[in-house]
Amino acid sequence: MKNIRIIKILSIFVLAIFIASCDKYMDIDPQQSIFADDALTNEGMISALNGAYSRIAGPELFAGSSIFHSDLLGDDGDANWVGTFIGYRWMESKTLGATEGTITGKWLAGYRAINSVNTVLENLEVVNEGSRMRIEGEAKFIRGIVYFELVRFYGLPYEPGQNNSQLGVPLVLRTLPALPSPDANVSRDQVEDIYGQILSDLQDAKALLTPSIAGGNGGRATSTVASAFLSRVYMTMGMFEEAAQEADIVIEQFGGESALNDAPRSAFNNDNYTSEDVFMINQNINSHAGQANDGIGTFFASLPGYGRGDMHITQRHIDRYEEGDLRGQVMENIPALNPSIADVNQMFYIGVGTNDGGIMSAKWGKYDANINVIRLAEMFLTRAEANFENSSAIGADPVDDINIIRLRAGLDEVGSVDIEDIRRERRLELAWEGHRLHDLRRWQGTLFEGTDSEIPYNSPRLVLPIPQREMDVNENLVQNPGY
Repeated sequence: MKNIRIIKILSIFVLAIFIASCDKYMDIDPQQSIFADDALTNEGMISALNGAYSRIAGPELFAGSSIFHSDLLGDDGDANWVGTFIGYRWMESKTLGATEGTITGKWLAGYRAINSVNTVLENLEVVNEGSRMRIEGEAKFIRGIVYFELVRFYGLPYEPGQNNSQLGVPLVLRTLPALPSPDANVSRDQVEDIYGQILSDLQDAKALLTPSIAGGNGGRATSTVASAFLSRVYMTMGMFEEAAQEADIVIEQFGGESALNDAPRSAFNNDNYTSEDVFMINQNINSHAGQANDGIGTFFASLPGYGRGDMHITQRHIDRYEEGDLRGQVMENIPALNPSIADVNQMFYIGVGTNDGGIMSAKWGKYDANINVIRLAEMFLTRAEANFENSSAIGADPVDDINIIRLRAGLDEVGSVDIEDIRRERRLELAWEGHRLHDLRRWQGTLFEGTDSEIPYNSPRLVLPIPQREMDVNENLVQNPGY
């Protein structure tokens, strides 16, 4: 009993310092952390919250697989996976397996973060009164955005105007005991209920936290960041007026168009916050996900000493850009003898490292650079799309927002836009940032595998399987169709 109590006390420190450094997912301890009574202190809750931030900043979530899973599952010819990791090959071909490591890693990282913040929310009375509102707001923010990630990947898409009774993921609002306790055997909840909780958590976070300005949140949750994520959730739910309002809040608090970087390329591979960064994963030379086996730069970069060069961009994608579009330029010859991403002055380049010769995205070329999660450019595009769908002009007319993005890209203004114009600008501006699958679902589009083969937006092939290891230990879980 004494040893068990020691383990329980030590678990709080694991929450604070654990970052997914193990590349072999089957080595990850599946147990959830439990807090001993004498570890439930103000410092303990801060450690738990910081541990949750570390998990969402890992390669299993916002710093890696959330981008890969979306861009590979949603791809129909704009990328070519040339790497040896079979899991990503499965994703590109939409033939997934329930034992694939990154699918398991995302699930585990998500629920560990949720378990950490649930513990914080259950014990707010031990938090110093002066910081209690902030701690509660940040905990609810993390729970809301993690559930938004999980339900979009492991459940069929939200259908605006429908009852959305399709299964999502387990909605857990309490601290779970360690497996294999029967109390940890949770069941999957309906997508409608999960979205209701996401809205509740993010709306509470918005009310509890203070606003931030351009470059001013330091990688933590603020009411402004909560508004940015709310705009994403509302767009997914087809609540266009609310989405436009939340995006407009972010744009106004950031100072509008002037907060955008001067050129599209300048928004990426930065060591510090730029004025365009609404929410980022802070990294440095000692704390980074860029070189992990599922790190974002690992696959997108092909430079001497960095990157596997596995994610080649096809000419089909480059051809989507208008002539002169700064977002679609390819640097064919990097002049430096031993080049780094700082020597690449275009948004794409021909790889000169591992798997060289392919067209590489320059968005992810520095292993210790900050990782963009939400940029201000997305908020302009969201406001434009939401206003167009809502026949409104909250903050600006849709054409004005689109012209802001086009002018920054070196293109001429247009006099009018339709929904396809807006969607095209969004696809080009946000390419290879993890939006493709989710936008395809929102737009109820179709992927084309070939001349006679189509995959609709709501196909089970575009849904991640519930990890097999979870199915093996929890009899209450139901697998997704097709697995």
